[in-house]
Amino acid sequence: MLLDDFCATLNRLPEWCGVQSVEYGVREERVKNSDYEVPEIREVESCAPLTPCVMLITAPASVGKSTAASYIGNVLRAPILDLSTLHVGDGTLEGALAKSLGIYKNAEFFVALSKGSATLIIDALDEAEVRSGQANFRAFIRGVADTASQIANGPAIILLSRAESARSLQEIFNERSLPYSHFEIRAFGKEQAKRYLDRRISNVFETQRKDAFHRKHPRPFEAARDELFALLASAVTQKNDGDPWQDPEVRDFLGYAPVLDVIGEYLAVDNFATLSKTIKGEANGSFLHWDLVASVIDDLLLREQRKFVQQFKETEQFQRLATARHEPVLYSPEEQCARLLGYIENLPIDSAMPAAIPEELRESYEAAVSTQLSNHPFIRNYGWFNVIFRDYVTSRSLISPLVSERATGEIRKNILSSEWKHSPMFGFFSYSLGKTSEGDASSCHSEEIGALYESFKSMCEAEDELVVTVGRRGNCLHATFAISRAAESEMVGPLEFISNEGTTSVSFPRELSQAHIWEVPEVILGGDHRSFKFGPGVYISCGDLLISSSEVQVYPGREGVPVVISTGSLASDCQKIQAEKPHLVVFCEEELPFPWSRYQRNVSVSEVASEAREASALYLEFRRIVLRFKDAKKGEGAVFQPMMDNLVVGTNRRARTVLNFLQEIGCVKIAKSMYLLDFAEFAKLGISRQQLRDLEANYATMLISSRLLSFSKKGQSES
Repeated sequence: MLLDDFCATLNRLPEWCGVQSVEYGVREERVKNSDYEVPEIREVESCAPLTPCVMLITAPASVGKSTAASYIGNVLRAPILDLSTLHVGDGTLEGALAKSLGIYKNAEFFVALSKGSATLIIDALDEAEVRSGQANFRAFIRGVADTASQIANGPAIILLSRAESARSLQEIFNERSLPYSHFEIRAFGKEQAKRYLDRRISNVFETQRKDAFHRKHPRPFEAARDELFALLASAVTQKNDGDPWQDPEVRDFLGYAPVLDVIGEYLAVDNFATLSKTIKGEANGSFLHWDLVASVIDDLLLREQRKFVQQFKETEQFQRLATARHEPVLYSPEEQCARLLGYIENLPIDSAMPAAIPEELRESYEAAVSTQLSNHPFIRNYGWFNVIFRDYVTSRSLISPLVSERATGEIRKNILSSEWKHSPMFGFFSYSLGKTSEGDASSCHSEEIGALYESFKSMCEAEDELVVTVGRRGNCLHATFAISRAAESEMVGPLEFISNEGTTSVSFPRELSQAHIWEVPEVILGGDHRSFKFGPGVYISCGDLLISSSEVQVYPGREGVPVVISTGSLASDCQKIQAEKPHLVVFCEEELPFPWSRYQRNVSVSEVASEAREASALYLEFRRIVLRFKDAKKGEGAVFQPMMDNLVVGTNRRARTVLNFLQEIGCVKIAKSMYLLDFAEFAKLGISRQQLRDLEANYATMLISSRLLSFSKKGQSES
C-alpha cells in the first residue's frame, strides 16, 4: 500500500498543536511538500488481533525516512520529535514535548495522545543511538514504551528508524508485551522512479540555470532514460526477458533514491539523442554502467561518513579530546569497507582505524562506530544488502592500505572457495578500482585472477564465450579477459590485469575453458572443490601444476580440441579423470603416476636441445592460433581482430611471432577488423586443422616448427 493509505488508518488532529520553540527537537511540518513522491510500504510484522500502540516504520539508509516523517506529520498535523540533534535518555520524550509545546498545550496533547485521537512522530532513532550511546538510548526507548503502554484506542506513536536500530526497540517492546506493528518503506517502483527522476533532473537544470530540456524534448529524453535503466539493470541481473523492474533486486537498486540522484545528474544534458547513442555504444563493450554504480556506492560511503562525523563530533569525548583536524579521518570510506568485511564476513581486521585519533578517544569512538556500522546501508539482516555492495567492498578492501595482509589473504581464500557465489560485479569493480596510472591495465594479486575468471564467467549467457590469457611478464603475471558474444563481431572487453610484483601463482577453483596460460611458474586447479572441469580450448604451460580436486572432467566441445598441458612437474590428489585419451594431452619432464600416465606423451623436454624446445613451443602457439579461426565463408576462416590481438596473442611474444609468420607467408590477412585465414594457402603447409587438433606429428610438423624458429631468429636479429 502507499504511505497515503497508511496515514488514512491514523488519527488527524483538528488543528495544529502550536509548537512554541524548535530548540528542543520538536517541529511541525505545516507546509505540504508537493514534490514528494509518496512511496509504497509493506507490513513486515503485525500484532493482530491486538490493536497496536506503536507503529514502527523502517527503511535502509537514504530511502527517505525523514522525508516520510515530514509528510506524515503534515497529513496528520502531528508534531515531530527529531532526535538527530539530541542527546537522549530517560525522560527525553516528556521533557522535549513540554519545553516545545508549553505546559498547557503539552498537557492537552498528552490527553489526546492517550485517547488515541492524536499522533506523535519520532524520527532519526538511529542517529540518536550513535550520539547518545547504547545505555542512554535504551533508557529513552523504555520511556517511550512506558508512554505508549498508557495509550488506548491506538496507535498514536510512529517511530522511524533504520532496520538495525529498530531491533533495540523491538526487544524492549517484546519484553513489555507492548503491541506494535512494523512497516517497511519500499524502494520506488518504475513509475515512481520516473516521476522522482523527472523532478531531480529539473532541480539539476535549475541549479545550472538552464531550461528543463528533458521536458522540452520528452521523447528523446525518455528513450535515453529507459536505455540507461536497462543498462544499469544489467549490472544486477542477467535476465533479458520481461520487465527488469519486476526483479526485486533490480527495484531495490534502481528504485533507491541515491541511485536515482546520480542517474539524474548523468541525464541532465542538452542533447538526449547523442546521449542515447553513447549509452547504446557503451552497452556493447564499455563499462559506463559499472562506473555509475561505483559512483553511487562511493557517494553512499561519503554520506555515511558525513552523517557519522556530524553526530560524533557533538559527543563530550570528542569535544574534550579531539579537534576539527581529526574530522576528515573519521569513518572514511576505506575504513567502512574494512569494517564491513569484519562485521559481515567475520574477517580479521587487525589495524586500529583510524590511526590518527587520540588513543584516549579510542574506546568511545569504537562504541559509536559499532552502532553506526550495524545501521550501515550496505547491511540487511546481518548480511549484505545485495551482491553489488558485497563485491564493491570486497574489491576495494583488496587494494586498501587499511586492510592487513592477513585479512586480504582471508578475502582471497573466501572468493576462491566453493561457498562464494560469483557475480560480474567483482570483476568489473576490481578493474575499475585497481586502474594503474600507466594505462588501461588494472593491478591485482595473482591469486585473484581465478576469482576474476569466475566473476566474468558468471555474466556469460548460453552462446557466449569467455576467453582468458595469463602469461608471465618479468616478475608478475599479465591477464586479459574478454567475452565473445554469440554474434562474432561483438565483444565485451578486453580487460587487462597485471599482478603485483612478485606474485606469480594463479589458482582456478572449479573450471577452465578457452584459456591460454603460458610460462606461469605455478598453476593450482580445484581449490576446495571436489571436481574440476576442463572445457574446450585450454592450453597450459607452467613450471608446477597442482590439482587438488579428486576428480577431473574434460569436455572438448563440438570441435574436439584437446586440453594441452605442458608442465615441469605435476602434483595431484586426483583419483579419477573423465576424458577420452585424445582429448587430454600432458607433456611433463617427469614420469607421471596413474591416472595421469594414461594421457602423458613420452617426450623428455630436458633431453632436447634448447632450439628444439623453442621450435616445439612455437609450434604449439601456431596450433593454438590457427584453431581460433572459425569458418566464415567458403575458403576462409575468421577471427575478430581485437580478440586476436588482445586475447589470443596479447603480450605473448611467441604468439605474435606466429601471427606475423602467417601474414608474411600469405595465410592470414586483415580485412574490415577481421583476421582472415586463407584455407588454400594454409593447405600448402601440408597439415590439416584436424591434424593440428590431434597434435599429430609428421614431416610437415617438423618443417613448420623449423620455419617458425628461423622466422623468430630473423625477427630477433632485425630488432
